[in-house]
Amino acid sequence: MENQVKLSVIVPCYNEEHNLIFFFKRLVTTLKKLSISYKIYFIDDGSKDNTWNIIKTIYLDNKDIIGVKFSKNFGHQFALSAGFQLANSEYVFILDADLQDPPELLENMYIKITKENLNVVYAKRKKSSETFFKKYSSKFFYKIFNFLSDVKIPEDTSDFRIIDKKILKEIKNISEKDPFYRALIPWMGFKSGMVEFERSNRKRGESGWSYSKMINFTIAAIVNFSNIPIRLSFFLSIIMSFIFMITSFYALYSYITGNVVKGWTSIFLIICFFNIIVFFLIGVISEYIGKIHREVKNYPNFIIDEKIG
Repeated sequence: MENQVKLSVIVPCYNEEHNLIFFFKRLVTTLKKLSISYKIYFIDDGSKDNTWNIIKTIYLDNKDIIGVKFSKNFGHQFALSAGFQLANSEYVFILDADLQDPPELLENMYIKITKENLNVVYAKRKKSSETFFKKYSSKFFYKIFNFLSDVKIPEDTSDFRIIDKKILKEIKNISEKDPFYRALIPWMGFKSGMVEFERSNRKRGESGWSYSKMINFTIAAIVNFSNIPIRLSFFLSIIMSFIFMITSFYALYSYITGNVVKGWTSIFLIICFFNIIVFFLIGVISEYIGKIHREVKNYPNFIIDEKIG
């Protein structure tokens, strides 16, 4: 029965036809070393290649596989959400199928979470072979997020982690329409630990994280867990109003004393300056209003097209 399963493994997949077989072999080898009951949840997040057919092929040889195919690409966090809703076990291991997160690290993470009686164990990158841009944009994101938010994300970590049933239960109770699990789990405040590993480059296929997805991911994370941007807009409004009052008094004084500034350049620059601030404030507020809009629509986070297992 499912409630007797010791470990669930959640694997979001997007265009991973070149990695899945290698990934699965390495993962199962590690699971056999642990000698525990398990279920592996492959979540196909709307792949455009042969990923789903490979998952079905893997299932024919291993009935501990459960495959879920989304009707389209809903996003990495929603793939995790589907896995969390399906999982029912003592522990849940989360990793991607691109082999940048080594499946072999499960052994150390499982031993640590069980022996030290922890609720979550993060995998922390002590060395990364990723491109300069991706490596340092990630560091910049964590610095900015941890500065703006009361919730602190362990730096150089991702969704690569193992959690226990206590955290899994709380995750299932959260009805977040735009979930960001890297912050949601630390926000819960349970006992945590960390293991380090060296992250290698992707050897096959292309990353599903485009620049646009990374930007959307960053904005959603900050908007979800920080009110500072909208507070900043409030303080900027006060400061700009004060500056505008000073310039208005100066303009009035110049008019009275006859020292009138000729030309339209200065007026044009002032108008542009204030318009830029106004549009910035509107942009910040619109992000929060957009989030409210997504919440009240109450659309499903994902749609399952097909399921096996």
